Amino acid sequence: MDKPSLLILDDEKEVLNALNRVLRKHFQLYLFSDANEAIGFYRDNPNIPLILTDMRMPVMDGATFLGKIIEINGQCKRFLLTGHADINLTVTAVNEGKISHYFSKPWDNEELIAELKNAYELFINERKTKQLLKVNLAKNAELSLINSSLELETNKTQQKLQLISTREANSFGRLKKTFSTFIDIYAETICLHTQDVTRHNFRVAAHARLIAEKQGCNKLTIFQIYIAGLLYETGKLALEQCLLNKSVETMSQQEKNLYGVFYQKSYELLNKVDELSFVAEIIKNIPASYNGNTAPEHLAAEEIPLGSRIIAIVSMYDNLVNGRQTQLKTPTVEAKHRIKELAKTMFDPSLVNQYLTVLAEQPSSKEGKVDYLLNSSDLREGMTLTRDIVNTDKNPMLTKGTEVEQHHIDKLIKIEKDQGEFFLIYAC
Repeated sequence: MDKPSLLILDDEKEVLNALNRVLRKHFQLYLFSDANEAIGFYRDNPNIPLILTDMRMPVMDGATFLGKIIEINGQCKRFLLTGHADINLTVTAVNEGKISHYFSKPWDNEELIAELKNAYELFINERKTKQLLKVNLAKNAELSLINSSLELETNKTQQKLQLISTREANSFGRLKKTFSTFIDIYAETICLHTQDVTRHNFRVAAHARLIAEKQGCNKLTIFQIYIAGLLYETGKLALEQCLLNKSVETMSQQEKNLYGVFYQKSYELLNKVDELSFVAEIIKNIPASYNGNTAPEHLAAEEIPLGSRIIAIVSMYDNLVNGRQTQLKTPTVEAKHRIKELAKTMFDPSLVNQYLTVLAEQPSSKEGKVDYLLNSSDLREGMTLTRDIVNTDKNPMLTKGTEVEQHHIDKLIKIEKDQGEFFLIYAC
């Protein structure tokens, strides 16, 4: 694999030589002692993702230099080397968004390498996200075809989706595939941006669909609730990944305020597509408390859309068990207890009971198998692992695709008991 490119500017040759020795094994280096020369080079090579510069230099300080770099490519990751005397200028540069991180002299070699590597991974992920979003915008244009092919016919005794003509019937399969492709791309984009390898939104959508089926909803409503589960985190595309990497309960109040707007942002983004307006309304009301205490609308009980009430429960449970809500992953037994405690205040009590039954019975959906988050005691013979089970050293104990047998369960429970910890298991 090619090494990431890194441009370094420092007016001291000794510093450049030292950085060259430390970083040349890990990065493709471009070293400069003259700021104007470095800027000219970068204009010709604007795709270099990493920039490292000294703060105090003649002619042009590091913050000014990075400001000119931003004009060429604002997506690159920018770093400062700074001495104690320059700390006030460095803080200003941080606040103005000119730098991603700064290193105090003398720097720590391991920290320097690690931060630069992490920044490069972040740069790659952001670039992939933007590429997928471009595809999403192209797919948006195709969604308008669905309105011309489908109409809803309302009957006093029942509501169902009907195709109006033979021509529309023949084209519905193609249109449904187009719509599903758009939705899948959008959902994958969310996973990529939030760096969620567990496919949280896909699991939330599948569980929400299960509950909607058990509620006896019609096919259209079930479909809308499923799509809302897939896309409810769309607004997180507007949040920085450093914020998304934190569990909610470890955030400062300011961070929680920034984080909490993602539901509204999801609504604003999706409501622009006519075919997703009802889905957007579901997502907008997910934070609404069942007891009506949530401003500004203070919706309560049945006033809150059914899909919103379902996804609120399912997403909270998954976030607890997966460690996205709290600093540590929550055991499934404790997560179920916490959800039950919040019935009547935050959650619809009848839906809580129904979801707890789903978690106990672990059924499949009419649309296919459903992924469950489990501890060892929740496993059943015949289940199939959808991810590796790893030990504390990150070594796999059982691999993805393994069909669970009783001796596997017994061994895992024993290890949990002996080590005083629990495994997070993904299975269907």
